[in-house]
Amino acid sequence: MLFLKRLKHRISTKSTKQLYQTLGVNEDCEDETLRLAFIHLAKQFHPDSGTKEADAVRFAEVESAYREIRKLRNDLKENNSQLLPDVEEFDIKHTAPQHRHYLNYDVGIGTPSKRQKLHTIERAQKAVENVMEHRLKKLQAEERNTLIGMDKKRAQDIKTRYGIGKPLKNINRQNPYVDFTTHKLNQVLIENGFTPEWIQLSKEIREETKELQKLLTEARNELGLIPLNLEEKKSWTNTIENLKPSIKKLNNKIDKYNLLVPILQKQMLHVNLETLAEQVLSKEPVRSIKQKSAKKDINNSYNNNNNLDIFNLFQTIFRKKIT
Repeated sequence: MLFLKRLKHRISTKSTKQLYQTLGVNEDCEDETLRLAFIHLAKQFHPDSGTKEADAVRFAEVESAYREIRKLRNDLKENNSQLLPDVEEFDIKHTAPQHRHYLNYDVGIGTPSKRQKLHTIERAQKAVENVMEHRLKKLQAEERNTLIGMDKKRAQDIKTRYGIGKPLKNINRQNPYVDFTTHKLNQVLIENGFTPEWIQLSKEIREETKELQKLLTEARNELGLIPLNLEEKKSWTNTIENLKPSIKKLNNKIDKYNLLVPILQKQMLHVNLETLAEQVLSKEPVRSIKQKSAKKDINNSYNNNNNLDIFNLFQTIFRKKIT
């Protein structure tokens, strides 16, 4: 039994030495030094630290070693408190002076003077960063103000310029295929109320074409349905022959218009009398529609009269039989 106890004691002492070696501190170090060593190693080997030395296995070993050492020290303190009697110490509790508050910061490890130096360096770095941020904000505010001022100045310059609020002149209104002098002459004539000759010709051509279509339609309404009889064919042929001189004059106007018009897309084709006559002749005349309705009315009245005559005949026969 004694041999087993000694063996366990040797194993436990060996394992505690390994735990202290894992944290990199001596066995007789203070609790604060032990805590700072653990914090330093935890920051170094933590998987989320983002450093090259990050290692999850190493971090787990450091954490378990720290927990085991804390547990051993707490057990020793409990055992010592149970063995030693309680002694009341009539002493004033020590309070740390305010000029030593830098010791509360978790900055590095080592002696208080070393930690104070590290804390001073960190404060200096923070002060430099704050100054740089303040300067940047000041520069950004000045730049923003200057841009706003420039925008206001530009807007004011635009408002005071000539032609503000008026429609822009259409520079591309001029036809590139027309001479500049001709364009200017046409512009002066239009401003004085004069219309160019090709516009007048275009209007006359449209009106005369409509008039020809009207004459052909009126002549078609005087005829019956297709096929036409001999008299209707003769009348239709005479109408076409009478309109040929008008068609010739109209086509001459179209030739003149095509020579004067400044735009190629505005040119017109000759009017073909035969094609126009065929289009009008293929339509049903308005007169025949009226005649159909009149015939229907006559047939209806005739049928009604026949029905009345038959009814009157039956009445007379029935009366004779009764008498």
